Amino acid sequence: MAGTFQRNTGAAVTLRLFFMAGWRSHMALFRWMRPSAFFPTVIGVPTVQLVWFVYLGNYVGTHPVAYYAVGNALHASAIAGLFAPAMSIQGERFSGTLTAVLATPARRSVMFLGRVVPAVLIGFLTSVVMFALAAVVGDVELPWSRLPQLAGVILVTATSCSAFGLLIGAIGLRTREAILMANLASYFMLLVCGINVSLESLPDWLAAVGRLMPMTHGIQAARDVLAGTTGTGVLLLLELLKTAVFLGIALIMLRCLEQSSRRHAVLDEM
Repeated sequence: MAGTFQRNTGAAVTLRLFFMAGWRSHMALFRWMRPSAFFPTVIGVPTVQLVWFVYLGNYVGTHPVAYYAVGNALHASAIAGLFAPAMSIQGERFSGTLTAVLATPARRSVMFLGRVVPAVLIGFLTSVVMFALAAVVGDVELPWSRLPQLAGVILVTATSCSAFGLLIGAIGLRTREAILMANLASYFMLLVCGINVSLESLPDWLAAVGRLMPMTHGIQAARDVLAGTTGTGVLLLLELLKTAVFLGIALIMLRCLEQSSRRHAVLDEM
């Protein structure tokens, strides 16, 4: 009986650490950002991007307008997914709180994985808003019967992007360039993930790299769902597999770089 109580208590503490620590860390690092700055960044930037590529794609005529609208609507989740986890780790170094965070006895995996959750939620909501905009300016049809499937695709894609953002954030334990790398990753995804350029039109090696990047299979799954075709389950499984790989690599890097930083006394080095 006592063992069962201890296990239940331990699980409750772990869940509390996973959700509350991640959310409070997110709020602490972004508390300075007022709604007047937050919403133009999270909503305004992807709105301008979507409208720009929709009209550019309509002018070029390589693909239907909906092709660009769907790709950029999903890419909107990358803004929160890539930058929030990266900033939540590198921001600890900038604010001088990283040593206090790493001095806690809490499990590193739970503590850092919890920081992905706010990014997933914000990325999901951003993409939902962008799909509503895509229906207005991008000729994207959103049948009610397919909205649950589309919501699942958006959630998986936002999780994949956030996992990749955590991997970039892990590099921020030893470098100052995590935010720069998140920017480069975001723009690179525009090229190789099938957002505005089809993978078939890329060189084979670059298309292969694109298939390893986050959201590539999620974007194809979203287009298939809206087109009413089958096979989206396999695409989502591939996206979830990439998510697991990104998270695993990120946790290994966080552990290794933490130990290395302790040995060289560079945890607070800026």
